[in-house]
Amino acid sequence: MATQKKSKDKSVVIANNDVVYLWWTFAKKIDNCLGFSIHRIIDGVEEKKGLPAYVGFDVEADPRKSPQTTDEWPIQSFNWKDLYAPHNKKLAYRIIPMMMENGNWKKLKPNLEASIVTDTISRTQDFGDIQIIFNRGLLSTQAFSKAKMPKADDIMSGTRGMITQVGNIWRKRLSGQMLFNINRFFKQKGKFHCALYELSDLELTGILLASKDAEIILSDSESNEESRPELHKAMEEGKLKVYDRNMKAGSIGHNKFVVYVDKKGNPKSVLTGSTNWTPTGLCGQTNNMVIINNEAVATQYLAYWNELKKDTSPEGKGLQDAVLRTWDRENGQTFKAKPTTDVKVWFSPNTKKISKPATDKLTEADIPVDMKEVFDLIAKAKKQLMYLVFNPGTPSIIDHIQAAAKTAKAKGAPIFVRGAVSDATIAKSVTTNVVSKDATLAPDTYKVTGVAAVPGSFGYWEKELLKLGFATIHDKVLVIDPFDAKNCVVITGSHNLGLKASYSNDENMVMIKGNPDIAQAYAAHVLDVVNHFKWRYKLQSKVAGKDGEAAKAALSSAWNDLAETDQWMDYYYHDNGDLEKEQLLFK
Repeated sequence: MATQKKSKDKSVVIANNDVVYLWWTFAKKIDNCLGFSIHRIIDGVEEKKGLPAYVGFDVEADPRKSPQTTDEWPIQSFNWKDLYAPHNKKLAYRIIPMMMENGNWKKLKPNLEASIVTDTISRTQDFGDIQIIFNRGLLSTQAFSKAKMPKADDIMSGTRGMITQVGNIWRKRLSGQMLFNINRFFKQKGKFHCALYELSDLELTGILLASKDAEIILSDSESNEESRPELHKAMEEGKLKVYDRNMKAGSIGHNKFVVYVDKKGNPKSVLTGSTNWTPTGLCGQTNNMVIINNEAVATQYLAYWNELKKDTSPEGKGLQDAVLRTWDRENGQTFKAKPTTDVKVWFSPNTKKISKPATDKLTEADIPVDMKEVFDLIAKAKKQLMYLVFNPGTPSIIDHIQAAAKTAKAKGAPIFVRGAVSDATIAKSVTTNVVSKDATLAPDTYKVTGVAAVPGSFGYWEKELLKLGFATIHDKVLVIDPFDAKNCVVITGSHNLGLKASYSNDENMVMIKGNPDIAQAYAAHVLDVVNHFKWRYKLQSKVAGKDGEAAKAALSSAWNDLAETDQWMDYYYHDNGDLEKEQLLFK
């Protein structure tokens, strides 16, 4: 939440299990300021050094090697993230203007009197009955590019080898806390009912084999060719049960959930989210995982699992008949979770028609029940709409977010929109960067980005690997008004947040309402991914169609090292020194 220092000097700090995100602003331009240092405060004790900084002044004039701290290389921006904060501690941050002495950028002095101290936050995955876990599956990072890669003819094959190898340090880093949580989930005593789209990760397959009493509905994805025979062999030995769910053309068994049932037969918790059980799902894409420790929610998921099982014949044919569709359509329910959280769950396929009509022939009656609620929630948004999607198809949340933003702006109450899209075709049609003349009046910025990596080496930067396979962003996330304690909503799960998924696929969708801590955790994730790709996507456009020296020149012109005067602030302030483009998105 925001910490108010003066009239418009303020800060926001939000966090999840992976990152702490900071935004701040000052009402007036600070003369002779070369940026900001950020000091972490843990349990009330401020660290002596600033957070790590990776880009400095001109590489020829400044011999210091990356990284330094923000004391030496201040942040010339109004947002920053802390990837190294300790977990489950009381955290705050001091944001300190760093001043030049006598116009000398090599001599910086902190202006402690003008500093801002944020509110207290915790880097955690625990939110009452619900645990939220994000991986760190971005391959297009400088840390990954500068690491000592294994010897391989192809960097992609070398990367695949690393993220597949159990215990590999990069597998651990990129998967974040997901592997730990899956292992812990399966250490509970009882039975596990799984519905999985893709299962090719050796470690996760081993967990299922070791669980003995697991029952698995496994889709017909090609990625399961190696794990399926092993699972069937275990079934023949009486260790577990496997139900092969083959789908009709154009449909997929897209779920990624597990229901835990204790030894007494009571459903206790469910693990769900966007993460496929593959090395790439864990380590090579952005994904989220949700664990809901709530008997009512787990019971509902188990009921859905049983409906899927009944719809899967002994020959392995997913029927997707009217019985399953009717049950899914009539069983979208809301449950109470602690603390004071509503959890709404929807399941697919849930339409009366088997195939989605053409977009120009859709009627109101053709909108699936789950997506109708999603669209209604978007239309009611007051201040913020944030999202991450892979390929939602059309119509989807993207169309309705654009419409909501247009309507809100016409009413004089613009909505702040942030989003990132993995699918290149969709990204090209929606990416934009529009800022009003005076963004201090309302949060009316609309910024959506596609994905890209640094395409070549220059300055402090090295060439990056963008992705393995099709997706870079695999999250299916929509966040609505995360700072409104009553009306905040997070929508996630396996559902791609477009109509086609409700018509054609096995899906589950989770709506988490009225929990601002969870909403802000998801907002931090969205902002992290959007801001990671935003500059890279612009950079890619600079070098499009160029190679050799022309590409190098384009890269160099697209990036400046730290400015050596306070003119870097002019982008944000009027000539009279008043704030023009407020980068703090929360009101």
